[in-house]
Parts: sequence; structure tokens; C-alpha cells
Amino acid sequence: MKEKVEDEDEEEEEEEEEEGEAAEVEKEFVVEEESSSWPLDADVGWGIRASEYFEQHPIKNVVGEDGSEIDWEGEVEDSWVQEINCLEWESFAFHPSPLVVLVFERYNRASDNWKVLKELENAIKVYWGTKDRLPPRAVKVDMNIERDLAYALKVKECPQILFLRGNKILYREKEFRTADELVHMIAHFYYNANRPSWVDGAALNSPY
Repeated sequence: MKEKVEDEDEEEEEEEEEEGEAAEVEKEFVVEEESSSWPLDADVGWGIRASEYFEQHPIKNVVGEDGSEIDWEGEVEDSWVQEINCLEWESFAFHPSPLVVLVFERYNRASDNWKVLKELENAIKVYWGTKDRLPPRAVKVDMNIERDLAYALKVKECPQILFLRGNKILYREKEFRTADELVHMIAHFYYNANRPSWVDGAALNSPY
């Protein structure tokens, strides 16, 4: 009987030792988030931290043919031409005020699409700087994301600028136009100015 009691005591002591060792191991591997020992970033894998990886392999924006940096992500946050989706389309298109729409592609002919966007932004800035007339609204639609909307607008290639009023497309510009040319086109379509020589009169009669 005495031997049995001693065996039980030894087993209890062994269990307590094992529990104590497990607690110590857990303490080593578990660090509270508020602790000064909390790592700034986690391992990406193979012992490499995320910060170290991106220091060695930084993500760079695409550079266009003219040397300008193409920053589509930054453009989303800060742009004169707001990007919209198909759910937002009706609230923009069915409004009676002037609407200029750029249908573009981010990653196909990126340089061409970026240049057209920058020229359109500069043209819109001109009208926002005037005080004698209401500036036109300007939005952009990514053809690769909003495929159904691009199809409904009958756009098959980008970049393309559409001039709308009250959900009716007045004109489609498929050629590259400078900001100054776009200013004259906006003035013609929305503010009764003379038709610029580069605007195809026959295309104005399009049912679309």
C-alpha cells in the first residue's frame, strides 16, 4: 500500500514538472501585442521579414514612354476625374448637366490611357477655374472591370472619351486630344461655342 502511494506521488510530481515545462515553452513563444518584444512585422517565409523583402524588391509604378510615372492607385484617391462602377452609372448619366466619360484600360496600352486621362484632367481644371459657368462633370470607367457598362456604351477599344447630356451620347472621341482641344470640344458640346475643325460633323448625327 505504501509503495502504491509513493508511485502515485511520483506520477503527480512528473505531471507537475511536465505542465511547468509546457508553460515555460508557451511563455517563450507567446508575446502579448502590447509588449515591447512584439515584432514590427511578421515573417514572409524562410525567415525573411516583409519589410526586408520590399526593401530589396521595391514595387515601382510603370513609367510611360515619355518618362512620366503612371500611378493608377494614387489616381483613385486623388483625381479630377472620378472613377465609377455600373451601380453608380445611372445617378451620373441621367442627370441633365454635362458629363464627360473616359473609358480606359489600366494595364493595356497603359501609357496611352494615362496620357489621355491627364489631358482630360487639365481640361476639366480649366472649367473649374472659371466663375461664369457650371463646370462639366467628368468620370472614368475601367473597361476591363466594368465590361457590361463598356458594352452598353458600345466601346470596343480604349481610350475613348464620350460627351453625354441626359444619358445621350453626343460624340465619341477616339483620337488623342490635347487639353486645349478638349476645352474647345467641351465648349462646343455644352456651351454653344463653334464646332472645332477636328470634330466630325457626320458623327454628331449618330443615334448613339
